[in-house]
Order: sequence, then structure tokens, then C-alpha cells
Amino acid sequence: MAAYPHLFASLSLGSLQLPNRVFVAPMATNLADTQHCVTDQLVEYWVARARGGFGLLITEHAAVHRTGLTSPRMLGVFDDAHIPGLQRLAQAVHQVGGLIAVQLQHGGRQASEECIGGVCFSPSAIPSGRDRRTPRELDDDRIWEIVTAFGDAAARCQEAGMDGVEIHMAHGYLGCSFLSPLLNQRDDIWGGDTERRTRFAREVMQAIRTACGPDFTVWCRVSADEFLEGGMTLDEMKRVVPLLERHGYQAIHVSAAIGETAYYASAPYYVEQGHLLPLSEGVKQVTDLPVIGVGNLHDPEVLERALADGLCDAVALGRQALADADWPRKARSGQVRSIIPCTYCGLGCGERSFSGGSVRCTNNPWTGLESAWPDWPDGPPAAVPKRVLVVGGGPAGMQCAVTAACRGHHVQLWERDDRLGGAYYTASLPPGKRIYQSLIAWYERELERLGVQMRLGTEATPEGIAEAAPEVLVLAPGARSRTLAEAGISGEATWAAADVLRLRPDLSEPVAVIGGDVSGAETAHFLAELGYDVVLLEKEAEIARGVTPAARHFLLAALEELGVVVHTLTTVTAVEPGLVRAGLQEFACGSVVSALGRVPGVVLPQQPRDCEVHVIGDAARPWHAQAAIYAGAELGRAI
Repeated sequence: MAAYPHLFASLSLGSLQLPNRVFVAPMATNLADTQHCVTDQLVEYWVARARGGFGLLITEHAAVHRTGLTSPRMLGVFDDAHIPGLQRLAQAVHQVGGLIAVQLQHGGRQASEECIGGVCFSPSAIPSGRDRRTPRELDDDRIWEIVTAFGDAAARCQEAGMDGVEIHMAHGYLGCSFLSPLLNQRDDIWGGDTERRTRFAREVMQAIRTACGPDFTVWCRVSADEFLEGGMTLDEMKRVVPLLERHGYQAIHVSAAIGETAYYASAPYYVEQGHLLPLSEGVKQVTDLPVIGVGNLHDPEVLERALADGLCDAVALGRQALADADWPRKARSGQVRSIIPCTYCGLGCGERSFSGGSVRCTNNPWTGLESAWPDWPDGPPAAVPKRVLVVGGGPAGMQCAVTAACRGHHVQLWERDDRLGGAYYTASLPPGKRIYQSLIAWYERELERLGVQMRLGTEATPEGIAEAAPEVLVLAPGARSRTLAEAGISGEATWAAADVLRLRPDLSEPVAVIGGDVSGAETAHFLAELGYDVVLLEKEAEIARGVTPAARHFLLAALEELGVVVHTLTTVTAVEPGLVRAGLQEFACGSVVSALGRVPGVVLPQQPRDCEVHVIGDAARPWHAQAAIYAGAELGRAI
């Protein structure tokens, strides 16, 4: 019996015959150029996923009209100049046996006013929750102009050889805004009751059929719940979907949320796998069309069961497809344990996208660099294999060891702790973050597979290093907790946050946590979950700085629900028996936990001179896991 028979069964979608039911969900990459054209980077990014065996690739949203742009490097289909690049992309994917479709979109109320050079548009002048902009209400002439633009864009995709198009009617963009009872408050042919709110979708489909004929495959993506009072609900979407089917859409891709509630669409580690599948299940109850499910999906067993139980007809992997382009090939061949896991941190995908950077993945340094590193992970082969000693088993050290070993070097990895992971293991201990341990487990399996000699519980000393006689020494011992004295605070803390997370000591209440960035906020959450009364003291105006926006939403909600008392703009000056001073303020406390950041740890009192030496990761600059893993990968490629 084949592994995962439902996942790897064929599926008809319009005129397309798909080889399996595992798709790549549309995700912004920012790999287009500033003219919104396809680049070599974008081509190689998609070719990698086609080679990996996905049944259908759905590109990131592509603007059908200049007034719909959401970022300076968003993919475009609003000009004939975009056709050659799209054609090159389609041909490259087809050459390796893949199928690819373009997601067509207009940004509407969430368009970038900097990119479009003016005020954005929407069916109604409802302020955008992201920045409280108020869009202009569309008039009839502009609506028809945009409808025509969708048809023209689909024709360009067809001319380029694309296999179909998905119409983006989710996540608060223009198509979604027309469907939403919250965002569309018109009372004309474009809004009012359910049927009139689908008028835009109907006219877009008609424009595409006029431009492309009856055989071009067209479907849509919807937000089946907007998680806002007065917005779209599953019950309302059940009334909408039969109308979309009647209008000619050939599948329904079921997502959720709008800009104000985007943390449910690209949910972080706090949210369980498959959290949106009940929405696809509900949609399936009212249509015979193929239904595509999404929602933090990564485990083949969970996905197989979702299809077997009829929750959806296909599954779309988003961030997991960034973490491992070969997910389908590995799952189908029984190599599930070799799949690089997504940990839903949001650092390399959502966070970089919102800040204008091109797509990356914390857990897979190859993502977005497919054209720059075409020989990943086994190249370039080491011309002369060297003896490499990596000191430190955190993310930087583990990735460097894996990369160097893949290239043919003889690698040892020493870690002073009795387990791998370093600060990344500590980061996995607060509530909701256990999934981080899946990446450590993956590294352990890779290090073993590659024959890396691992020595745990081993402190690196000059004498030990001299005895090992490495030709290349990589120092990645991580960072240590910043002390109160280093922060200009007199007195002593009872515990450092990292030790609290690892050792779970008995503390006296109330527990004062000094420092409210990532470590402090998550440690406060950890302690509050254990039942402690917690006071969190932070000198800045906000806590949980450095936490990605989606994760921060859930973290702040948890702190509030658990009753953590937060004091911002509070600069601690002294710790004394039974209290913490912040200028003239005094806070009673039993135990004091310091979470004041990290400083580079001691590398070596004396570095050897008879070998090549490198310092990477937090030992060079304390930052986050993505930076550490990339440093390890880059050095591993350079040795």
C-alpha cells in the first residue's frame, strides 16, 4: 500500500489533472523586481518546489492593476511587459514536471499608498485596521476598470502558459472586501444582500471567460471567517459558496481572516495544526467543488486523515513548503523524519515580507537563495576535506556542522550541555513553543546520518582542542544572560530567566521579572502558567519587543488572561530584600528574575594559532535563530 494514499491520489481541478493533492499555498516572496517582473530568484524558488513533487504551485498574489500593489517588489500581471517573465517561469516549472497557477489580486484597502501613489480603494470607506487609513469608496467606473483588469491579467497568464489562476478573495484585499458584510456596506448592485456582494466575483469570472475562453482553469480563495463582529462567518460563507459555484468558480480555497485579524491566517506556534480545517469542512457541506484546506499544516499523518475524513479535497502547505521544498517527495517515499520542520516562528517569511525583505526560512537557509546556492546542500564539494571542530551545539553550530559534513569535511561537534540546542532549546520551553524541539531533533538525525562525531557534556579547553588538532575551529558557544550590574542595577536577582525555564525552581511570590522583551515576556507567561503571581517590569513603552506580530498578539492575550501585572516605562534601579526599586517606585516581591538580554559568552581564554578560527552565532552577536542558522550555513559553505 502506498504511503498516504489520499494525499497522493490524483485530483481533477477544472481542466487540470493534478498528480496529487498537496499544493503550495500562495505566499508573498518579494522575489520579483521593482518593475514587478519575474526574476531568476523567483524562477529557481518555484522550480525547487516543482522538483519536490507538489501537485500544484500557486504563486504569491500578483497585482492585476497598479492601484492594487501592496509592496515595491510584488509580482505583477497588469502590463504586457510581465508576460515574458511569467512565460519563463511557467516553462521552467513545466520542464521539471510541475504545474503552476498565478493568484490574481487587487490590494484594495490594504494596497500600499506609497506604491500606488495615492489613496487606496475599497467597496466602502471602512478604515483599515493595520494603520487606520480610510480608503476611498469605489465608483462604478473604477469597479468596471478593475473587473476588466482581472480578465486582462488572466489572459496574460494564459498567454504565458500558466495552468490556471486563483482569484484572491480572502485576507481583506479587494475581492474579500466585496464579499464581506463588514467591509462592503453598499446598497447598490455591488453590495447589500449576499447575492449582490458576490456581484464583483461574478463579473470577474465573466471577464476572465470572455478573455480566456471556457477551458482555462479558474478558482478562488476566500476567508470563511473574518473573526470580527459584523464580518464574514462560516454560516454566511455557506451562503456565498453556492453562488460562487454558480458563477463558474471551479474550486474553493478556504482560508480565514482580514488584515486586522491576520494572525489567524498565518498563525504562529501558539495555534494548533489544522486550526482552519473546520472551515473547509463546513464549506464542503454546501458544494461539490474541490475544497482546498490550509492552516499550519505540516504533519503528513494529519493531512492524510483530513482528506480521509472529508474535511477537504486537497491541502495547501504554506510555511512548511518554505521549510522544505521536498516535502511531498520525502513524505511519499517514507522519509518523513528527514523533512525539515516548520516551527511557525514567522521570522523568515511574514516578518521579512512585512519589512520589505525577500522570503527566507529560519529553519532552511536555502529558501530564497535557490539561484545563489544551486548546489545546496552538498556543494560546493570540499576540494580537500578538512578536520573541522565545531564548539557549541546551538543553531549556528549545528547548521555549520551539517553543512560542512554534507560537503565532505570530517566534522566533530562538542557541546558543554548534555543535550543539543543551546539557547534554542531554552526558547522551546515557554508555553506553546515545544514545536521548536522538532528542529533540534531534525538536526540530531542529520548529524548522525552524516557521521558527525558528537560529544555532549564536553567543555572545550585549549588542551582538548590541541589534542583534537582541528584544521578549522568554529567557536559557537552562544551567549550568556546579562547581569543586573551590566544593566546598571544594584543588587542581585534570584534567577536568570534562562535558568528559570530550564530548572523550574521553587520561587517566592510575587515573582518580579525585570525586562519585558522576548525572554522576559515569555518567562512571565511560563511562570503564570505554573500558577505564580507575576509582575513584569519593562523600561520601554511596550513589552514583547522582538516577538513577531502574530505571536505577540497571542502572547499578550495570554499574559492578560493569566493576570500578569505589567508596568512599562519602569526603569529598575535596585533590587533589595523583598522589593524592587524603580526610581521612587517600589514593588514588593518574593523572587526576582532577570531578563535583561544576552551578551556574547566567553569563547576561549586563548585561541589556538595553528588552525583557522571562526566565531559565529550568538558568540559573535546575540540575535535570533535565523541569523545564527544563516551564519552557520554560510561558514559551512565557505570552509
